[in-house]
Amino acid sequence: MTESLPANIAPTTATATLPRRPWRSILRQPGSSIGADALLGLLVRASAAVIIIMLVGLLWVLAAAALPSIRTFGWSFITGTDWRPNELQVPRKGPDGKIVIEDGEVAMDTLPPRFGALPVIYGTTVSSLLALAFAVPISLGAGLFLVRVAPKLRIAGAISFLVEFLAAIPSIAYGLWGLFVLVPFLQGHVESSLQGMLLNVPGLHWLFFNTIQVGSNTIERAIPMSGRDMLSGSLILAVMILPIITAVSRDVLAAVPRVQIEGTLALGATWWQSSREMLRFSRSGLFSAVMLGLARAAGETMAVTMVIGNSNQIVPSLFAPAQTMSSLLANEFAEASSPIHRSALIQVALILLVMSLAFNVTARYLVVGTEARTAAAH
Repeated sequence: MTESLPANIAPTTATATLPRRPWRSILRQPGSSIGADALLGLLVRASAAVIIIMLVGLLWVLAAAALPSIRTFGWSFITGTDWRPNELQVPRKGPDGKIVIEDGEVAMDTLPPRFGALPVIYGTTVSSLLALAFAVPISLGAGLFLVRVAPKLRIAGAISFLVEFLAAIPSIAYGLWGLFVLVPFLQGHVESSLQGMLLNVPGLHWLFFNTIQVGSNTIERAIPMSGRDMLSGSLILAVMILPIITAVSRDVLAAVPRVQIEGTLALGATWWQSSREMLRFSRSGLFSAVMLGLARAAGETMAVTMVIGNSNQIVPSLFAPAQTMSSLLANEFAEASSPIHRSALIQVALILLVMSLAFNVTARYLVVGTEARTAAAH
């Protein structure tokens, strides 16, 4: 007879195996070689490295493609105003400044293509700043309304949805609206009325007339009120960045501690004074919202291309056609006929990228650097 083993003793056989443990229990063990903290840290560092590699790679690719233009034009590419993709035939002039005649015909010289990006840099900067001037006051006011007034009226959710919906509309839709609605309205009502009111005001003559150089003569000509100009481009950009700045400002203002608001009211502040303290308390986040809108305005392409007039010139009047870096790329990149032309366009894209980086670095310094200096002073 075989004796049975006690119930608390398990039989041992040659095929007995260790019990399986789930991988989560292994990651939780303090002594394990691969812990959850180490795995998460590796994942986070890899994600940050990927972002840096993408940025460096983008800069490298654009710089390499723009190198022929950089070598050919140098700094004159940034300061020049001529954008001439094709060769130009001009009369040859002698040392005395007179046109040279050879064999009874005017001698001609061939000028190579020439590219200068100053007009599009000017157009991008001015249109973006004007868009901020139009959009920021409305966005901050709408943000305050959504945080302090709309909840009492029970319409905060509906208006917030509409704001976010406006931010999701494609830029081509804004461009079509601007081309068929905004441009005719500006041409038929706004610009003509402003011309009638301001034309004879001293000091505003430059708004409606442009001075050009034709040979050795200086000619002053009237700027046509066409509606496709810097004003129209700035307004369409303002409409596009307004939902973005409003949505971010709403979230920033909603994060202000309630104690901060109640404290100002307890000290006898009015509604406006407490709102101003809210804006001051959250100024860093609001400034970030403004910079986000600026980056969107500077890089917008299709909408502004359809309404700004696409004229490569520097004219201080808001009623004159202009062109931005993005609109230049949209108009000419597919039709670039020579390698130097394509390289010049890529250099414009590189300048646009560097400008965006400069805006963000400056904003970061103004926000974080100011707070660090204030903390050190205390």
